[in-house]
Amino acid sequence: MEFIPTEVILKRAKAAASCPALRDTEVKNRALAAMAQEMDPFSGEGTDTEFSGDNPPEKSSPAAEPVHAYVDKGQRYDDMSSSASAFFLVGGVLAIGAALCLLGIFHLPMAGFQKYMFEGVLVVLAIGSFVVAVSSRKRAAELKVEADDEKRQTQEIIDWFLKNYSAKELDEQLLMEDPDLSGEELSLKRFELIQDFLITGRDIPDQSYADSLCETLYTKLYDQE
Repeated sequence: MEFIPTEVILKRAKAAASCPALRDTEVKNRALAAMAQEMDPFSGEGTDTEFSGDNPPEKSSPAAEPVHAYVDKGQRYDDMSSSASAFFLVGGVLAIGAALCLLGIFHLPMAGFQKYMFEGVLVVLAIGSFVVAVSSRKRAAELKVEADDEKRQTQEIIDWFLKNYSAKELDEQLLMEDPDLSGEELSLKRFELIQDFLITGRDIPDQSYADSLCETLYTKLYDQE
């Protein structure tokens, strides 16, 4: 049986999970199951005789860190801006309530220490809400600038890739290496090749951002199929 390094299998599994052509759960599960079968002979669960003599078992590779789905800065800006507005609203309601209580316009069904404590809590919560709102609004302003820069960078990378590579060229290279590629395996190999060219041609330290770009490029190249 041909030995396939664990790192390669993990890379294929991650590509299968991200590839737009394998969105169907059943199709994706079949691809991942096939990779699991490739990895199983080297999972380290074999008998002692398999690694006896001069062939000690290799040390297992460290577990790959999970790559989370990428959330672009434009979406993060919208979320942060909404959070800031929500905290301003909550802070305003609490401030109005505290003012009404302190001015005696709204009479609480309590007196003495409990009344003062409740009014104090309202004031503290109102101030805390405004502090969080101001902080969120400041961060939203920073994200707005970052989102504009990211949008320009993303478009620049996509234009660069589409200018240098086409779907026909990618398929020709893949089929030259393995003429029997088709269906799900071809889709997966396409995604892997896009990843390789993208990582080789551009310096993208964020793996989740690179995966997001690969999905976009795959869709633009093969959306007519």
